Formats: sequence, structure tokens, C-alpha cells
Amino acid sequence: MKSIFVILLVCVGFLYAEPENSADATISQVPSAPAPTESNKPSTDSLLAQAPQITPQDLQKQDASFDDFESIIQNSNAALNSAIAFAKMGEYTKALDLFTQSCQAGNAAGCFGSGLIYMYGMSNGVPEPATAVKFYTQACAGGDAVACANLALAYDNGNGVAQDKAQAHELYGVACAGGDSLACTNLGWSYANGVGTKKDYAKALEAYRTACALGSDLGCYNLGLMTNTYNVFGMNRDKMGIVEMNYVACEQGDIVACGNLGFLYATGSEGANQSYYYAAKYFTIACDSAHMQSCNNLGVLYDGGLGVRQDKARAVELFGLACDYGMQEACNNFSLMQNYGTLNRGGIVGDIFGM
Repeated sequence: MKSIFVILLVCVGFLYAEPENSADATISQVPSAPAPTESNKPSTDSLLAQAPQITPQDLQKQDASFDDFESIIQNSNAALNSAIAFAKMGEYTKALDLFTQSCQAGNAAGCFGSGLIYMYGMSNGVPEPATAVKFYTQACAGGDAVACANLALAYDNGNGVAQDKAQAHELYGVACAGGDSLACTNLGWSYANGVGTKKDYAKALEAYRTACALGSDLGCYNLGLMTNTYNVFGMNRDKMGIVEMNYVACEQGDIVACGNLGFLYATGSEGANQSYYYAAKYFTIACDSAHMQSCNNLGVLYDGGLGVRQDKARAVELFGLACDYGMQEACNNFSLMQNYGTLNRGGIVGDIFGM
């Protein structure tokens, strides 16, 4: 196998509901680990990005010299780099030997690499989760946040170790503190649902907020759900309407959801209070991020002076932009504006908008 082996295990604890396709927005945990496939193997550079935490135990001795220290560090880093090179070539047995050497020299990243190979049986085709857990434990103790997250997942699922939700919760906290965004997301879930710890909505919000700040879209999404009053107090948390769900998703950066929200306000559909002002607001957000349907819809508003000051030139510009990107509806509107100066559809705005 010539594929890159390094799998920074993403301990995804939730189902992400596509805002534009479904009204379901429940927060549900899916703690099981995905099997390694070609599609879910991030670049080996991800492992390189994990700064090695060098804590060689034998350097605790009082008589350890600087030369000894420097030599061990150089050897452990050399072994780690060679291990990664062999892993890239699919030589997992050689990679494992070198990862183990690096680990024995106190390099946390080497322990983590060894754990990955044992967890997925990459060297001999036989997964050894119990051995993987031992290496994850060493790596976590050495300061590798991703290893802590993987160890938490092992305890969460009872994979290679006795299942222990409380221990999983603690380890998610350690990994989150170390900067692992998905561990923060799982930490938020455990606090929100009282799994492995007491329910604590304030701490759940804090964990989701940290995950979001670290770049987890899932953390941002669940933060949005938690900050909704009904969800915080546990009422109707599984019955968010389409308008509410698109609002949450849009606030967290989902551009399609912003476009959907503009359409809902423009047409007054799905229980939304019709408001051209809000329609223009959300169409503008989506259009500025190259959502061409929203640009076309915004053009409709400018043509009619709906929710915005009427501006025919701006309408033509927006229709032209969307047309240039191959949107036939926008091309038709551009032609109408050029020939008649208006869309002239009898004022039935709802028939013009698209979603």
C-alpha cells in the first residue's frame, strides 16, 4: 500500500444535519472510530505538524550531560523522520520499528505513530488495540493532544481497554486543553448530556466555543444549537424548524443556509414572517461569498426596491454576475432588464425567487 498512513483520528461525536436538506438538528453522539480508508487518511504532514514532545526518561538522571541530551533528541527525531518516510512508502513494519525507537527515546510523536500502526494492524494486518492503548498512553503523557483524544475514544468505546465513560470524559478534557478541536466537541457533548460527568450546560457551551475557535465546524454548529434558548433548557431540542435551523447554520458560516434564509424571508415560507429587509440582508451575505442563486435573488430585490433602495443598475450588475457563472435564470433576468428596464412580472415577487 503506497498511501500515506498517518490518521489523526477524528473522534466525531455528532451527526451533522445538512441545514438545507433537513429540519432535524439533534445533537447525537457517534463515538465509534472510522476504519482507515483511502478517503479518511489525512496527509502525513499532519503528524509532522504535531510538535514532538521530547521527555526522555533517562535524562532525569542527575549525571546526564548536555551531550547525552542532544544526542538522544537527534536520534529520536531522526528515527521519527525515517519512520514517516517508510510509512509513506507503505513499509509499515520498518516504520513501526523506527516509531518505537523514537518513542523509547522519549518522543511522544513516535509513541503516537506506534499506537496508530497497532490500532489498525498496519504492519501485520491484525489490529492490536490493547497495545495501541499503551502507546497512546505514553504519547498522551508526553503531551500529544491527538494521542489523548485517541485514548479518550478508546475508553469511550471500550476498544483495547475496559469501557470507562468517566475516564473518556477526563481525557477529552486533557486533549481539548492541548488544542484538539474535536476532543473539545466531544467534551461539550459529554457535559451537555451528562455522560461520564454531571450535566453542565455552561461547561458544554465553553467546550463548544473552544472547539469552534479552534476551527471545528461541528463545534460551531453545536454551539449554535446550544445557544438557542429551547435547546439550552432542553425543550423541543429535536424539533427545530427550517427557519431556525438555517439561521443557526448561517450564523456559523454556512453560506447556502444564509441563501436559504433569505429565500424564506422573501417568500414568507416555512413559517417565516415575510421581510424583504431580512431577505436582502441574508441574500447579500450569501452573494458576497459567491452563492450565485442569492445574487440573482438580490437582483430581484434591487429591481423592485424591496427591502433595499431601488437600484436598477445594481440589479443588472447582479444578474450579469450570476449569468456569467452559468445561471440561466439570471441570464433571462439580465435580458429582461436590458430590454424592458424591469423584470415586469406583475409584482408577483414570490414567483421570481429561486432557492
